[in-house]
This record gives sequence, C-alpha cells and structure tokens, in this order.
Amino acid sequence: MKLILILIIITGFIFSEACAQQGTDFKEPSQMSKYEFLAMASKSDSLTAVVNMFFRKRKSATTTGLIVGGSGLLIGLVVTSANATEELAGAISGAFTGQVPEETKDPGGEIALIGLAAGTAIVTVGRTKYTKNNLYKILSEYPETKKIPSKYASKLLPKDFSFMAN
Repeated sequence: MKLILILIIITGFIFSEACAQQGTDFKEPSQMSKYEFLAMASKSDSLTAVVNMFFRKRKSATTTGLIVGGSGLLIGLVVTSANATEELAGAISGAFTGQVPEETKDPGGEIALIGLAAGTAIVTVGRTKYTKNNLYKILSEYPETKKIPSKYASKLLPKDFSFMAN
C-alpha cells in the first residue's frame, strides 16, 4: 500500500514538472514588464510609442488615484482632529460650568472614506482602459493590420516615440 502511495506521489511530481516546463515559452501579458513589451515593439517606432503611452497612462492613473485618496484621507483626519479639539474644549469648559457637552456629528470619517473610494475608482478605471492584455493584442495584430486603433493613436504624444520614455 505504501509503495502505491509513493508511486502516485512521484508520478504527480513528474506530471506537474512536465506541465510547468511546457508553459515556459509563453509569458502571460499581465506578467510582462515594460521592457519586454518594448522588445516586442522594437521594429516599429509607432509600436514603441504605443507601449510608452500605455505605461504612461497606467502610471498617471495610479499617481492621480493615490493623490486623491491620500488627500481625502488627510482632509478627513484634519476635520476629525478639529472636531475633537472643539469637543475637548467644550468638555473642559463644561466641567467648570457643570454643563454637559452636546454631541456633534463628525464628518471626517466620511470625507476620508469618500476620498479613498474616489482614489480607488480612478486607479481602477484608468488601469482598466490600458491593460497589458490590450497592449499585447495591439502588438500581436499590428504585423497583419499595420494599424494602431484610433482611440490609442489619438493619445500619442511626441515624447512617447523615444525608446526610454517615461
């Protein structure tokens, strides 16, 4: 019984290793780096520009989303601390006068949550428009069609045409 179990385990290892080695020739587009895409596009300045534009747009969406989310969080913290300071001052003066301080609604948490949600939405929408899978599809179809889709071609900037553009 142990011999059969050992043979099954060894067969499983051999089979999984064989499956893993079959997929080494192709790398998923979502796992590819900018430089791998640039290597695919090296025969065409237009394709190089498309790769640079895709990565520029992806970076821009991420940066904008982080700025919006961080700003919302910061504003929420400032509003919360301002309200906490007012409540503390009211509690201290109420302790001397015998009055019970009234409870106020604190919008700081809501502001922070809205800012974070907006930042996340910006990153998600921006990166969804310019996925690596779409870029791979454009690069793969270009030798046959010799065309870049107009929705991407219209967004190209002169700086996108250099090989090492940001």
